[in-house]
Amino acid sequence: MTDILTQRKIIRFWLPLAAMWILMALEQPMLSAVIARLPEPTLNLAAWGLTFALALIIESPVIMFLTMGTALAKDRQSYRRLLQFTHIMAWGLTALHLLVGLTPLYAWIVGRLVGAPPEVIEPSRVSFLLMTPWAGAIAYRRMWQGVLIRFGRPGIVAYTTAIRLIATGIVAGIGLLTGFASGANVAALALSVGVVAGAAVSYVFARSTISDDLAVDDPTLEPLTWSRLLNFYVPLAMTSFIVLIGTPIINLGLSRAPRALESLAVWPVINGLIFMLRSTGVALQEVVVALLKDRDSYRQLRRFSYALAGGLTLLTALVTLTPLSGLWFTDVSGLPSNLVDLARVPAALMVLVPGLTTLTSWQRGVLIHFSRTTAITIATVIHISTLYVTVIVGASLLPWPGAVTAALAWTAALTCEVAYLTFRARGARRVVAWA
Repeated sequence: MTDILTQRKIIRFWLPLAAMWILMALEQPMLSAVIARLPEPTLNLAAWGLTFALALIIESPVIMFLTMGTALAKDRQSYRRLLQFTHIMAWGLTALHLLVGLTPLYAWIVGRLVGAPPEVIEPSRVSFLLMTPWAGAIAYRRMWQGVLIRFGRPGIVAYTTAIRLIATGIVAGIGLLTGFASGANVAALALSVGVVAGAAVSYVFARSTISDDLAVDDPTLEPLTWSRLLNFYVPLAMTSFIVLIGTPIINLGLSRAPRALESLAVWPVINGLIFMLRSTGVALQEVVVALLKDRDSYRQLRRFSYALAGGLTLLTALVTLTPLSGLWFTDVSGLPSNLVDLARVPAALMVLVPGLTTLTSWQRGVLIHFSRTTAITIATVIHISTLYVTVIVGASLLPWPGAVTAALAWTAALTCEVAYLTFRARGARRVVAWA
């Protein structure tokens, strides 16, 4: 790329990353649709929602490995340090996953802490154990994908994600056709096979970049010490962890509000739809981290971010506020008729979530550029505090199904987070006199 950043160049860089996130977002609706078409759909959808929420929390420390690889993989020494860190985190989190799944911790977390209905605890434990490779495989995949983005190969990242989705789809399809396991177990096994395949192909594609661009030390760069790495990464990891605590908080509210089992069953389907609609906004963070250099590039990225946020809001309104929502929940997701009506209102209440997600990614990218990662953690604490208060108070006082309260809480939490991030990013820009 030349030094002048244009809208066309931003779009060309963003499109492969957006495709990657869209492909990942397709996973959950696909798996929910398979579960809904296998025996005992309500029980298995609820079990799968709990399984996936807990697996996400254990994975949370490595979610930002994509940003870490993009920002820090600069020469051989820095790459080797990142790879060492990845080994430690991948195997440590795998051990933690097994510790939770194989001991009474699981029943305590899901039953006592979250308050899930007793009939879903053991089915969700089995599917949770089938997801043992999840965190480790994602750690390696996201670090290598960050390397590819760093050296201008974002298009390859979309290919690795497509292979992951294909592998997941093959296993899910076999499960749907043969019924060899319950719906929650089919989903867990399919996802595990998918993430392992994604990690393997990410390494294959990254090898040439590693040998070409990360083969020698750069004496002009400050070495990436453990202290520098942890100072950069820990606030980002805390951010991911705090964000993903939101999932069991929502499950807590769903479990204690009216129509608990039905709300637990529809929430993964609603969440899958909204994640798919907001996924291209999530992709924006790496674009900002990679392309933000100066005042002019800032203005171009800001223009793109606002346009994307507006476009996603309009698209979400079209999908959730029109008969298209019924088409999605009935024909695509395969929800039973008694759950379709329950899903419509929460989905409609989340119409602002994709646009707010885009603005969050934009401001986070700016703050990462200025090494203000602690501000991102504080914003996430604000997010999770708002979510917790709204969910708990709503579940206790409001007569609505838990899914409705959860939708309102998520929108309120994102709104508060965006407000704080905007304030902090404005302060960071003033330091260098950017508009």
